[in-house]
Amino acid sequence: MKIIFAGTPKFAAHHLEILTGSQHEVVAVLTQPDRKSGRGSKVSTSPVKDKATEKGIKILQPNSLKEEGMAEKLQSLQPDIIFVVAYGLLVPTEVLNIPKLCCLNVHASLLPRWRGAAPMEYAIQEGDKESGLTFMRMTEGLDEGPMLKMLSCNLTNDETLGSLEEKFMNLSTNGLLGFLEEFEKGLIPEVEQQDKGSSYAHKIDNHFKQLDWAVEESSEIERRVRALEPKHGAFSFLGKNRIKISASSFCESNTDIFPGHIEIVGNEIIVGCKNNTRLKIENLQMAGKKSVGSEDFIRGYKKLLLEEKKFSYIKS
Repeated sequence: MKIIFAGTPKFAAHHLEILTGSQHEVVAVLTQPDRKSGRGSKVSTSPVKDKATEKGIKILQPNSLKEEGMAEKLQSLQPDIIFVVAYGLLVPTEVLNIPKLCCLNVHASLLPRWRGAAPMEYAIQEGDKESGLTFMRMTEGLDEGPMLKMLSCNLTNDETLGSLEEKFMNLSTNGLLGFLEEFEKGLIPEVEQQDKGSSYAHKIDNHFKQLDWAVEESSEIERRVRALEPKHGAFSFLGKNRIKISASSFCESNTDIFPGHIEIVGNEIIVGCKNNTRLKIENLQMAGKKSVGSEDFIRGYKKLLLEEKKFSYIKS
């Protein structure tokens, strides 16, 4: 099949790698425009653009697929399918109607469980025991199109966003090309989605990333830390200092402790959460510094810890 591939992050680049190693022809790649990021506002390219450049594939980077002339440009490539994986831009109706067969999407959830921008993060945050990929035909509704195939996996009690992404990429490594072969032959029936049981995974923002010790118990905060690691990073404030927290674990609680209150027990940092639950903070990062274990953080910032005495939630 002739394929136009649309995607942006590492997760999408893995799928592009699979397709370029198959009998299918990737005639062009759509990916988001280059962005300025990091110190010095250096211009960075997406992993999908890097992969397409490596493979010598035509690259298109519109700010919007509604740009004048974009639909005509895509139409001229005469694709059999447009294959969308974590693209990050709206695919309008005029583009959905371009391919000979349809626009296919790989969505990182067992639909309709998590529709929206951050299904992996929410699956971990909400303590789901199972998740996976859904191959679906795209429609105008957000992640509401007919389902074609599902590939599932279990989530462990120490699952992070990084480890779950790896599991999902392995699912596609083993199942994507077989799915496309069956799809091309017309062997896969469509299954309409039901709205019952669906939830919406909002785009990750600072409200989601900032830990609110008074609102969530230690089990919820521990899951949130894992759901944001390593891509986003959970954080809290120690005085005016923004501290990233990248690893934590449960801690038994026998005495009252106020939410956010810090106890230094030997080389461990214990923080109070809702309902007198406690969380052991294992890895921390001061803004502009490297991530370190609790022992090293105490050694470097013990005075600050003793002065401030608590992690705070600061409303933006």
